[in-house]
Amino acid sequence: MATESELRQELADQRRELTNAVETLREELDRTAERGKRVGAVVGAVAGTLLAVRTALRIRRRFSD
Repeated sequence: MATESELRQELADQRRELTNAVETLREELDRTAERGKRVGAVVGAVAGTLLAVRTALRIRRRFSD
């Protein structure tokens, strides 16, 4: 059977591992959130461009008729 000091050391090691795992998970979540923001910005830019092109084509058709 393990002594009290061995158990304390094992608990401290496990606590340290959990802390590191949580930190790694937070970093990964932050990176995923940043990627999501970039994708959202690109989608918004594409949608805005398509709307501007569509509007320009409508105006062009109206003046050419």
